[in-house]
Amino acid sequence: MRKGRLTKEEQARRIKSLLIFIYTFRYATRNQLEMFIQVVMNLSFTRWLIDYSLNKGFINAYYESLFKTKIYYLTYKGREMICDQAMVEHYYFEKAHAGLNTFIHHNNMIEAFMLLRSHLNIEEWVCEWDLRRGKRAGEKIPDGLIKLTEGINMALEVETRYKTLGILKTFIKRYRYDIEKISRYHCLLVVASSRFNYDGLRMRLYNIAPEFCSKALILADLGMLELGMCFYQGKLIHLEEAIKLLKEGGQNHGQTV
Repeated sequence: MRKGRLTKEEQARRIKSLLIFIYTFRYATRNQLEMFIQVVMNLSFTRWLIDYSLNKGFINAYYESLFKTKIYYLTYKGREMICDQAMVEHYYFEKAHAGLNTFIHHNNMIEAFMLLRSHLNIEEWVCEWDLRRGKRAGEKIPDGLIKLTEGINMALEVETRYKTLGILKTFIKRYRYDIEKISRYHCLLVVASSRFNYDGLRMRLYNIAPEFCSKALILADLGMLELGMCFYQGKLIHLEEAIKLLKEGGQNHGQTV
């Protein structure tokens, strides 16, 4: 074997990593795939892996004229390649999934994913598909579940649109039950798509449930995440410090963290 030549095992591992990324977010643009390969997989050359996966039939693509970009998604062969992933048999893609509102939310989710990975010790990022297991049809679940190596489970919500006060009250009621009553998560991380959305969420959520938000809500926008910052316990702090405070708070109250 020549120096630098990939083994079949390493080649398969890289392909699977790319396919799992697409599976987690349902689809991805070329730029997002390249960013994942560079940032998460730490590989400099992105074209070969994407084009090889496309040529071998693991992924497919179509051109979305509305956004002037190609959308890449898993084929049946791609699903078979990652058959060990929970709920992969329920994966499917249709063009309606890349509608205007869902496309914006999708892009913000992937941006949050990249930024959070650069600041937190993420052990596992559980996709929406997996979280639906055993849930009633129509039951609201988080956009994702982030499991940290510190033993903390964070429910993730990425907010791109304005929500009425009534919807936010239901939102807080659900997460208060999930966190305080059944310990499904240790905290809620809300990532706003803009500073304007962040300011509105911060004011209204703290007015609705100040005690809950002060101990169980981590709030940020995408610009703050890029700097590794968030709002927690009434102050602007680093994400790492927020996780430390959250862990200490759980231990002080006899919770398992």
